[in-house]
Formats: sequence, C-alpha cells, structure tokens
Amino acid sequence: MRWTRVFIPTLRESPADAETAAQKLLVRAGYARAISTGVYGWLPLGLRALERIRGVAREALEALGGQQIDLPEAAAAAIAQGELRSPRQLPQIWYRFEAAPLRARQFLGMEIFSFGADRAALDAALRRILDRCGVPFREAGDALVALHDTGVETAVVCAGCGYTATPRTAVSMPSAVPADPEGDLSPEEFHTPGQKTIAAIANFTGLPESMQMKSLVLVAGGKPVLATVRGDHQLCEAKFPARPAQPEEILKWFGAQAGSLGPVGVKNMRIVADHALAGRRNMICGANRDDYHLRHVTPGEDFEAEFRDLRQVSAGEACMRCGALLEFRPAIELARTAEGVRRLSIERILTSAIELGNDKDGMILPAAIAPFDVVITAAIVSDAAEQIYRACLDAGLDALYDDRDERPGVKFKDADLMGLPIRINAGKKLAEGLVEMVDRKTKQVTDVPAAEVPARVRAALY
Repeated sequence: MRWTRVFIPTLRESPADAETAAQKLLVRAGYARAISTGVYGWLPLGLRALERIRGVAREALEALGGQQIDLPEAAAAAIAQGELRSPRQLPQIWYRFEAAPLRARQFLGMEIFSFGADRAALDAALRRILDRCGVPFREAGDALVALHDTGVETAVVCAGCGYTATPRTAVSMPSAVPADPEGDLSPEEFHTPGQKTIAAIANFTGLPESMQMKSLVLVAGGKPVLATVRGDHQLCEAKFPARPAQPEEILKWFGAQAGSLGPVGVKNMRIVADHALAGRRNMICGANRDDYHLRHVTPGEDFEAEFRDLRQVSAGEACMRCGALLEFRPAIELARTAEGVRRLSIERILTSAIELGNDKDGMILPAAIAPFDVVITAAIVSDAAEQIYRACLDAGLDALYDDRDERPGVKFKDADLMGLPIRINAGKKLAEGLVEMVDRKTKQVTDVPAAEVPARVRAALY
C-alpha cells in the first residue's frame, strides 16, 4: 500500500490521558484513538495488526479441524447438544472472534468451543499461537500469562524454580503455626457472647487465628455445602465454585447464624475441608448455636470431611516444588485454558507485544503481527523506489511504500514509531543499485542490491 493512500495519523507527543506504553504508542503511531476515557477505537493500522494475529490463530486452529462460526457461547452449546447426535460427528472445534474498542481490563478476542476434542492438542495450539506472535509467556495453571508491571491481573511466581500459576489455581505450603494442644480431647462447648468473627474469637480466647476453623456455607448444584478452611486462610472461590448461602438458608439448615457455625454434628450436607486442616488437632470452631463455640475439635475424628485444596495462596508462603518463597507479580492474562470454553485475547497479544517490545523511538513489533512486513522509504520518490515496492508485492510481501513528500528524517521517525520489522531506505545509493536494509529491532543497517530486496526481506522475516 502507498502511505499517501492510508490513514496513518502519527503524533510526536504522547497523549496525556494514556497510562501504559502500549496505549501511548498505539495512539502516537496511528493505530488507535481515544473515544472516551480509557477506551480506544481502532484505526486501519491497528485493525491490520489485529487481523494478522487472527490469521495466526485461525491457521493454528484450522490445522486441528477448527471451523469459524458466529455464535455466542450459549447458542453454540445448545446447537451442539441438539445436533451433534453421533460419535461420527466428533470431534468438533468451533471458534469465533469478538471485536470491541480496547479497554484496560477487557478480555476479548477469541472463543474456542470444543466437543470431543483433545484438550492437550487445543492447549498446545494456544501455545503455538503465542509463540508465532512472538510474545513471551508462561504457563500458569489455567492460563497463559505475560509477566509485566502494567498487568491488570496477578500471577503467583516462584523465583526459585519458575513455578507460575494464577491465584485461581496456585498451591503452596501453608505458613507454620504453633503446635496444637496435645491429647485425645473431646469437643467442649464454651460461651462466646457477641464474638462473631475469627479475629474476635482469637482476641477472646487469646489463641491465634490459625487455631480456628472458618466455616462457610455455600450452595453448589442446588445443594448446601459446608466448606472449612484454617482461620487465618481465605477460601478461593475459583477452587470451589458455588454461591454463598443466604442468611435465611443458613438459619434453616443450622439453627444458628453465621459466626457460630462449624462442622461437628452436621449430617444434612456435604463437608469439604482444606488440606491445611488435615492432621490438625484440638482446634476451635462454631458450635452451631448462637454465641457458642467448640474447643478441642479434631478434623477427621470429630467430623468427617472430604479434604481438598480450597484456600487462597498468600504472598510469602513457600513453593510446593522447591520451598522458595512465592511472589505475587503483575501479569497480563493472554489465554484461559481450563474452562469449558477456551479464550484467547487478540488485543492483549498486541498490547503485550508493545509493552515487551519498545524503545525510545517507538514500537518493536514481531514480524508475524506487524501491520506490514516492510516499509520502503523513498528519500526522493522515484521510479527506482517504485520498482522495489512493486517487486516486494510480487514476492508476496505485505509492503508499505512511503511516497510522501516529506524529509527522509520524518519518514524514518514514523517508520520506527510504527514498529515495522524491516525498513528499506531508497536514497542516494540507488544510483549504484544499492539500498539500506534496516532491522527495526537491532537497528543494524546493511547495504543490499536493489534487485535482491524481496529475497533479503523474506529471509530476514521467515
């Protein structure tokens, strides 16, 4: 394409309301414009880059037999349930692209619906897409993430062994606690007037919060469940998806209000307990009687429970793999892999590439997602520069020809700002049959015969 035919409104200064490097550069390089506070609409360059990413994703999924549809999740599931009647029709992989203005916390781009497909193959396809797009990422349990200070999500990371997880899936060794009281003691009720919280009971008894069991009443699949974690821990909702019970439901099932609940004597519902309670003895929990608690309660003896991982990981706890301390670090979630519907954020792939690849001159985009493969910058618009441009197009390259009546320095700055991987400077050396090939990432300049430009650009890109 010719620069004079494309809308590329570059700016020399960063917009005042942009917060991240990606937002600033997308606006400065003419990829996007703010349409309201924190919301950016896409211009032609931005849409070209997004379409390149979609092309990479489409190719990876269609290699597995994927087919593009335009149906929301509920409709796709209903159609599949009603019309995929035979095993011969399986597996099926359907995908759809979503589109919307760019927002900071938005996760839009691509939904992948699978019916009878190999989950490992689908997850591998997502990894290949990110590799092709040139965005460094880490596998994080149920997601693929890029670690960066501008991330709006959090990743749990071990600096020792590299373990990475989202807070939804992270596991750790619980922090140490004081020794439990010794002895094979029996539960004993004691009066706790007005003491409704873990902190209040700890203050009332003089014992640490870790000596208590926190009991939470949930409703999963229409049935009540009592979930129990250590008093100083928090339930991770993603590890046990359910809704909190309403006060009237709790009173009906327990005969007591929240703040005085516990697992001893509960027979009318399933009980799940966090792994951190396994092996503990003589703890404190609610007595299922308002203003009363029980001491000397031993999980697994005084009540039966299903033990599983329920709790949120806390910063400073130790890695289960190597024992090093875990850190909470800002992250950009690029793909979600553990749900029935996999999701890939096309927009975040672009913004992550910009956050991770830029310098004082602008973006440094990976070749696979740049809006053009190469820009031919003509110091003086001439037939020779035109021929190079035409030769690049004939070779199948997506080329941009800067045919503006501008000084070379202005053209060079705009090309660097846009982050295109290769720039061809067609200047004074053209009289000798030579041009300069500039690598945007390394800034290395190489003299190349004009006739060899298409082949040299293809070799550099692919």
